Amino acid sequence: MKTKPLLLSLKPCYAELVFQGLKRAELRRRIPCVENRDVFIYVSSPVRCLRGGFRVEQVWSGSPEEVWKEVEGIAHVERREFDAYYAGRTIAYALRISEVWEYDKPVHLEVLRARLSDFVVPQSWRYVKSEESRYFRTLGRSPIRRRIGSGTRDGGERASEGGRGYALHGKTGAAE
Repeated sequence: MKTKPLLLSLKPCYAELVFQGLKRAELRRRIPCVENRDVFIYVSSPVRCLRGGFRVEQVWSGSPEEVWKEVEGIAHVERREFDAYYAGRTIAYALRISEVWEYDKPVHLEVLRARLSDFVVPQSWRYVKSEESRYFRTLGRSPIRRRIGSGTRDGGERASEGGRGYALHGKTGAAE
C-alpha cells in the first residue's frame, strides 16, 4: 500500500527557511509515522498558497531534551523557542527534511478551492486526499539543491534558477 502524503501548514517565515535550505528539521507536537513520505507545504496567512514540499528522511521522537540534541543545528530555532514550543510536553517530534522542491508557480488558496471544491487548509497537518495528490503532482516543480555541509546552518540554492535566493521574513522558530 502506498503511503499518503501529508499537507503541512507553515507560517511564511518558517516556509521561507525550508525553501532556502536553512531549516532542515520541522518540529511537531504530534505527527503520524511519516518516514519516507512526501509532504506538501501550505504557507499560511498572509501568503495563503501551496508552495512546494519535501520528503521526510527520518522522524525523531523522544523527550524534548533528546530531540533537541538531534536538531539543534538544523531546526533553525533558538533553544528558548524550542522549549516554549514543547512546554508541558513529554514527547517531541521532528521531521528530517530532504529533497526539497518548490512549485514554479505557487498555487493560491482561491485557486485551490476553485480546482478542489472541498479543499481544507490544515491547522497543523492532514493527509492529502487522492484527488488533491493527483492535482498537486501535475504542477511544475523546481528542485532545490543543497550544499553538503557539516550539519551547520548552511544555505541552499535553487537548481533551476542558479541560486536565486529569497529574503528572510520574521524571526526563526518552531512552526504550527
